[in-house]
Amino acid sequence: MVSSVHLDLPEGVQQTFRDGTWRGYRVTVRVPWPGYPKGRLLTKRFPQTATLNEMIAWREDQRVDARRRALAGTPLPAVVVGFAEDAERYLGAVQTMPQFEQRRYHIKLWVDLFGERDTRAIASHEIRAQRDRWRLRGPKWIFEDDQRVLKPLPLSAQEVNLRLRALENMWTVLWPNDPNIVRDVPECVDDREPLARGQSFALAYEILDKMPDTTTPTKGGAAEIGSLSRIRFETMLLTGLTHKQIGMLKETDVDYRIPSVIAPRRLKGRVSRRARPHKTRQARQLLPAAVPVLQKFFAMGANRPFSRSSFWRTVKRAVHAANVERAALGLPQLDETLRPYDWTRHTFGTEVYRTANNLKTVQELLGHSDINQSAIYAQSAVREETAAVLAELDKRARRAPPRASRRGGRLGGNIGGNVSPPKTTCFDRSPRLVKRPKP
Repeated sequence: MVSSVHLDLPEGVQQTFRDGTWRGYRVTVRVPWPGYPKGRLLTKRFPQTATLNEMIAWREDQRVDARRRALAGTPLPAVVVGFAEDAERYLGAVQTMPQFEQRRYHIKLWVDLFGERDTRAIASHEIRAQRDRWRLRGPKWIFEDDQRVLKPLPLSAQEVNLRLRALENMWTVLWPNDPNIVRDVPECVDDREPLARGQSFALAYEILDKMPDTTTPTKGGAAEIGSLSRIRFETMLLTGLTHKQIGMLKETDVDYRIPSVIAPRRLKGRVSRRARPHKTRQARQLLPAAVPVLQKFFAMGANRPFSRSSFWRTVKRAVHAANVERAALGLPQLDETLRPYDWTRHTFGTEVYRTANNLKTVQELLGHSDINQSAIYAQSAVREETAAVLAELDKRARRAPPRASRRGGRLGGNIGGNVSPPKTTCFDRSPRLVKRPKP
């Protein structure tokens, strides 16, 4: 083993260790490459006996070779190695998963981080560091002036956990018998308390009335009667289904005679590592008012996946229009931070609890596997009941106003309110206690 170890290494040159023992060097360089906007990360390992000049020369050779090929019009072969190659093998093995596009996006984020490094050389502390960077600084996609831009904003715990789970599943699929280093990285914990955001049918219909019932015309086209965003909003409000569920809903899932619906699976949450059969989907009863809405929903062909961001913008414009009208009438403003999910599914669950006052009914109509999930929808209604009880209790707890005394008009008598009359003292009138007059 060579005893001399370089402490100050140039950019792109790192020492490699195994079991705490220095093994050599790993040299990286990023060069232009077709299909890689940021360039392809090339790597090569050198032994302990390699000199810095050799490693720096290799990096320069790769840059020169890439430029020469680009000027000659000869594209580099589209071949990847290391982690990027393993990521392609993994994505090819999970193409049939329901949320494949989301999974591919998450895996690409890890490819941008690790490039073509040797996958087995990746350590869990590197994954933990990236987890914390996403949690603290993002970046995060937001809409600014109707354009989608990246901002250095922290990501939610759920979003970061989805990225960790994608990487964990890649390890499980490709190396099922090896230790999974991603499991050594704890998931983010969302310490925020869930908020009850359910409103009322009356307010939701006020928003619905402000949504246009015509489509946005394409360039050079004409607007048509019927808005997909409007009918989807009303369907979610009257059925309690999510945007994902109505996008997968089929007309054969609805029985107009009862009426009832067999809701599509939400494909939500973390799938257990132990395979187990799915439970049979049970039909849920529907409101009679939901029947004509669902018929129009299917007639318009709205039962297909749609853009949540476009739907959200339509609802926000309707809320803003309602607030303009409310301001003119002197009415309180609606909360413009509420999501379409709050105006529809949360409102449906809250109204169910207002009517039934039973969490079991909320669980059944919303399809929750755990009744504790239904409690959030009841919080709005519970707060209203508590406020009404406290208002009535406050009336009873207040003291009665002082009254004027009959004697000289001065305050006295019943100053403290209505009280019980004083009790008279009972005396024993037996002969032995009666005082006799002196003779």
